[in-house]
Amino acid sequence: MAAVQARAETYDSRIAEGRTFLAANQPERAAKSFRAAASLARENVEPLLLVAEAQRAAGNDAAAVLALKEAEAIAPGNDPAIQKQMVDLFLQQGHVEEAISTLVALRDNEQLSDKEILALARLQARNGDTQAAIKTLEVIQTQRPDDVEAKVVEAEILLIRGEELLAAKLMDRLIEENPGLIEAHLLRVRYFLNSGYPEVAEQDIATITGKDAKRPDVVLLRARILTKLERHEQAAEALTQLVEEHPDNSDALGMLAEAKLNLGKSSEAQELVSKVLRLHSNSPRALYVRGRVLESQGDKRGAEENYDFALTADPRFAPALSRRWRMQQEAGDKAAAVKTLERLYRLGEASLEEKVALAEMYAQNKTNSERGLKIVDELLKREPGNPKYVALKAALTPAPVKKKSSGPIILRGGRK
Repeated sequence: MAAVQARAETYDSRIAEGRTFLAANQPERAAKSFRAAASLARENVEPLLLVAEAQRAAGNDAAAVLALKEAEAIAPGNDPAIQKQMVDLFLQQGHVEEAISTLVALRDNEQLSDKEILALARLQARNGDTQAAIKTLEVIQTQRPDDVEAKVVEAEILLIRGEELLAAKLMDRLIEENPGLIEAHLLRVRYFLNSGYPEVAEQDIATITGKDAKRPDVVLLRARILTKLERHEQAAEALTQLVEEHPDNSDALGMLAEAKLNLGKSSEAQELVSKVLRLHSNSPRALYVRGRVLESQGDKRGAEENYDFALTADPRFAPALSRRWRMQQEAGDKAAAVKTLERLYRLGEASLEEKVALAEMYAQNKTNSERGLKIVDELLKREPGNPKYVALKAALTPAPVKKKSSGPIILRGGRK
C-alpha cells in the first residue's frame, strides 16, 4: 500500500514538475518530466498528451506525433483529447484540410465545445468554404439564434463572401448592442484596415480601453495599423512593451522585428528573427520578416523561399501572400499572381488595392467576370461613381449576345 502511494506521489510530482518547466518556457525539460510520469502510469493517456504538448512547444513535431500515437494505442478509437491535439499539430504544420476534416468528425459526434465550433466555422470560411462554415455555425444558431459570438463569426463569413455592406451593418449592430464584445470590435477594425481606412481603424481600436487594450491580439492589431500609417517608431514602442510583458510571444517578437526593419535597423531585425526561430522553427511571421530582409538586400530568390516557407507553415498567412503575388506579377507569372490574390480574397485579408488588382486581372484575362463584377459592385457601393471602378465594371461586363435571325435565309445572286 505504501509503495502504491509513493508511486502515485511520484507521478503527481513529475506532472507538477513538467507543468512548471512548461510555464517557464523549458519545453524539453517538461517533456522529460511528463515522459517519466508516463512510465509510472502506463495505462494513463494524460502524461502522453502532455508530452505531445511539450514537444510541440519545443518545435519537435515528430516527437509530438509519436507521443499521440502512443496515447492512441492506450485509448483506441477516436479519443477527443487526442484528436484535438492532432488538430493543433495539423494546423501548426500547415495541413489545414486535415485539421478541418478531423474537427468536422468531432463536430458530427458532438464532441466540440461552442468555442471550438466557432473556431471550425472560421477556419472553414478562411479556407474558402463559406457554405461549410455556415453549416457549422448552424449547430449553435439553431439552438441560440441570437448568440452574439456566433454573430461575430457570421459577420466574418459575410466579409469573406464579399458581402461587405451586410457584414458592416451586422458588426455595427453587434457593437452598439454589446459594447464590450471585443471580438466584434477587432473584426470591424480589421475590416477598416483592409478596406484602406487605417485612420478610421485607429479611431475604432482606441475605443477598446482598460485591460482589454493590453490584450496581445489588440496590441498586435494596433501595431499593424501604426505600420500602415508609417508610424514605425510608435509601432516598435507598443511592440517592445508587449514583448516585455510576454517575452515568449512569437507574433509580438516577429512584428517587432518587422518594425525594426521598417526603421532601417536590419541587424536588430535579424537578431529578433533568429530568436523567434530558436523558439519556433516554423514561425510564419519570423520567416516572412527574414524574407523581407533578404528582399531588401536584393536577394529575391532567398526572399521567395522564405515567403514560401512561411506559407508552408501557415497557408493563410496574409503578409507573405501579399508579397508573393507582387513578386509573381513582376516575374510575369500572371496566373500564379491571380491564384495568390484569390487566396487572399477568400481569406478576407485582401486590401482595397489587392481587390482592385484582382478585378483588373480578371478584366485583362477575360476570366471570372462574375467574381470580378461582385468585387467592383461592392466597391461602387462604397464609392458610387468612382470613374476607375465604373470603367472596370464596363470591362468586366460581358458584351450582349446578338440574337440570331429566325427568318428565312435569302441567297442573293446566282451561280457563276
